[in-house]
Amino acid sequence: MLHLQRSQVTRSLTVLAAAILLSFVPLTVQGKDTWTSVQSKNFTLVGNAGERDLRQIAIRLEQFREAIAHFLPKANLNSSIPTTVFVFKSNSAYEPFKPQYRGKTKSNVAGYFLSRPEGNYITLTTDRELGDPYHIIFHEYFHFLVGNNLRRAPVWLNEGLAEFYSTFETRENDKKVRIGSPIIYHLQALNVYPLLPLKTLLEVKPSSTHYNDSFLAGIFYAESWALVHYLMFGNKARQGQLIQFISRLNSGLSLEENFRQSFQTDYNKLQRELDLYVQRRAYPVAEAAFVNPADLDESIKVSQLTDADVQYYLGDLWLQLGRFEDAEARLQKALDLQPGLASAQISLARIRIWQKRLPEAKKLLESAMTLDPHNYLVPFYYAEELSEEGQDREAVRFYNQALALKSDIASVHAGLGFTYVGLDEGKKAANEFALALAIDRRNDAYYHSRSFTYLRLRRGSLAATAARFALELGGWHDEAALYMVLTLYFGERLAHNKEVATATLKEEQSRIDKGLWPYPVVQYLLDEISVQDLLKRATDNDKQTEVHAYLGLNFSLAEKREEALEQLRWVKEHGNKDFFEYRVALAELERLEKGEAK
Repeated sequence: MLHLQRSQVTRSLTVLAAAILLSFVPLTVQGKDTWTSVQSKNFTLVGNAGERDLRQIAIRLEQFREAIAHFLPKANLNSSIPTTVFVFKSNSAYEPFKPQYRGKTKSNVAGYFLSRPEGNYITLTTDRELGDPYHIIFHEYFHFLVGNNLRRAPVWLNEGLAEFYSTFETRENDKKVRIGSPIIYHLQALNVYPLLPLKTLLEVKPSSTHYNDSFLAGIFYAESWALVHYLMFGNKARQGQLIQFISRLNSGLSLEENFRQSFQTDYNKLQRELDLYVQRRAYPVAEAAFVNPADLDESIKVSQLTDADVQYYLGDLWLQLGRFEDAEARLQKALDLQPGLASAQISLARIRIWQKRLPEAKKLLESAMTLDPHNYLVPFYYAEELSEEGQDREAVRFYNQALALKSDIASVHAGLGFTYVGLDEGKKAANEFALALAIDRRNDAYYHSRSFTYLRLRRGSLAATAARFALELGGWHDEAALYMVLTLYFGERLAHNKEVATATLKEEQSRIDKGLWPYPVVQYLLDEISVQDLLKRATDNDKQTEVHAYLGLNFSLAEKREEALEQLRWVKEHGNKDFFEYRVALAELERLEKGEAK
């Protein structure tokens, strides 16, 4: 149990810095590249960092989870899907598995968190080159907690909270816990560089330069941490207002209006408060009595991974990152080493579905079903594959089979719901959507994916339905909403409802943020700007990929074949292959070229 006591406050930065350094327990670096699996109550850890390191991280994660349960008693820490933690022994071993930005590896990344319908993924390295491994693992796990409790946390809040709680440490032989200690490298950045204007900080998106450029991201993280620290510990009145701000994130208010109502001030006044807080360099901390969860070490199970298992795990990680070619090579290697490895067959089948090699996908899934009949993912992906083929009635059978094995997976209920929509069985669809939302009211990501998938398949009414659900869940105030508005428009066009599509676009125009990309695409579709004006506003390859894809689809629906082919072929030759729009464009290009050949 954790018995909360109100925080002790210390104003000696030197003492705090020394405490952080002295309390840190070093992690060993193993020379032998042996991969180990460590299973604790709530986490599966796999890595080549050595058994001792994996055990230590598992124990600290369980302690962190227990502490957060008491610091944030209303937070939902449970998940019906597993959390897998990848622990690499060195930065060089970790490098190939880091995310990419504009085709280049983000080498400065020390860890990341991925949320997928089938599982949560955390990655990090025990190499100190990129920072304290415990700081990284707590930071990344807190992203899971944010995603599990808030649907639309702005980036500054998500990263600021993750940094704030990443300072978790146990003290006095695990009898006390401390949260909120100053982070040395953030203090250094705040001492050297001026603060970003608060409006700039609060409007940073995942695609923003301030979030992806190594130098600018350092300043962004430092200020996000400082702002959260001030709102949590620097001003009692602001702490209550922060709670109000968080509670209103799903209210439909824009972030700026939510800020104004919750904090009862404007950006400039809070900017001055933050400036003074940073200049004082006095950061309170919270301490509380702590009792370790019972038998942590004894409950941990350890096993050595086979070479086939290692290839599967690394291939599956690449699959989650969308690096399908790299994933395919690893997964195929796993099956060469162990043909009956059902987990590798399942992941490879997902790639075959993406590649539209449906007979091969079906064969892999049928084999996996025989090898692992109790794994709900097998009938789930089999149902997905049948949906790709348009066999909705058969897909229903396998969705229900998946639910018989595991009934608390929102994405399975949602998939079954969309299938019922395709079968025109509205009541059954509504029931499945209700069940999905009862399990996970915050996750609208699979609705985004579904809408683009149906758009690629030219199943217009389904694309429009998925987009509407996404908008109802996520609201209209970020860039994701703009993409869903576009998908809704093109879905209605594909369903031969052009008047409805245009009317919907005009209606949604008043609700979306006109300052965000890709709003110019909406303007073009409403004849407010020309093709040339739209292309001029696409200032980088990512935006150009989207613009050419949407232009190509629009021309195709208007039966302007040559104009459509020109735009779609540009996407094929130059577009960003990681974008949904790239896949939509290639599917439409293939359809047009086949028609041309005939």
